Amino acid sequence: MWIFPTKKELKKEISDINKSFKERDETIDKLKEKIENNSLKIATLEGFILNKSQVSVSGSLRPSQANFETKLIQRIRNNKKALVMAEIMKLKPSHTTQGIFDIIVKERGLCSKASFYRYISSLNSQGLTETEANIETKLRPTQK
Repeated sequence: MWIFPTKKELKKEISDINKSFKERDETIDKLKEKIENNSLKIATLEGFILNKSQVSVSGSLRPSQANFETKLIQRIRNNKKALVMAEIMKLKPSHTTQGIFDIIVKERGLCSKASFYRYISSLNSQGLTETEANIETKLRPTQK
């Protein structure tokens, strides 16, 4: 090999570098998708645990069980935003915004009305939920 590489060698090295960057970017994208999916699964499980623990906490528990459940409920309350947003995402395909409001705020009491609408606007601004108008536009054939 010479001290100075040829144009052909440089092009080959550059193409190899570009290929490795593309592979790295694809791997990173796959990992990001896995992280998002896992975050939604965790929030859903936390919601399930919260609902179960609210029903099962009673005066007949041993002190160690009561302490554990108290700590668990406190931990879930600290992550309540993720829980409520995951519930909204789960209910969004099958319910209207008003229906989701009735379920989350009125029935389950997971958050207040103001918080609920803040979460909805946050999800809409992030593009994570589709509004009814966007869905109707996608379903209608284009008219020209």
